[in-house]
Amino acid sequence: MSEQQRLRQMLEQLHAELQRSHGLDDRSRERLDSALSDIEDLLTRAEAGKPPESIMERLREAIGVFEQTHPTLTEAIGRLADTLANIGI
Repeated sequence: MSEQQRLRQMLEQLHAELQRSHGLDDRSRERLDSALSDIEDLLTRAEAGKPPESIMERLREAIGVFEQTHPTLTEAIGRLADTLANIGI
């Protein structure tokens, strides 16, 4: 499986985890949804050979927001950030 396929799979898993997460306030859910959409856009750009833009700062911010209250989401976001870094996004 290529890194990009693996990243797509991780995004799907993160979306599923977000749907299962209870107790997320609307602002936090919107923030994470927005970051996931941005990552999907970056991946599409990378697949098309267009230069990616940095998303890492937004992911770090999301980790900080969810670290105490949603450890499973935090772990999933961390794995996603690592994968993005490995493929140069």
